[in-house]
Amino acid sequence: MDDGVPVAPAGRAREALAEPLLAVTALAMLATAAAAQDAVVLGWASIGALAGYSLSGSV
Repeated sequence: MDDGVPVAPAGRAREALAEPLLAVTALAMLATAAAAQDAVVLGWASIGALAGYSLSGSV
């Protein structure tokens, strides 16, 4: 976002952490790890979190 306004370093870090790809990747990795561990409840919970995140319009 370069519209001529300088961005503080904290703003850049906050913007990078707010990237939807980061949350989706973390939840997908959690779902995969839970499936590999046969943690059925945790696996379905992480899949539900992915679905809720995508349906909320955050993506």
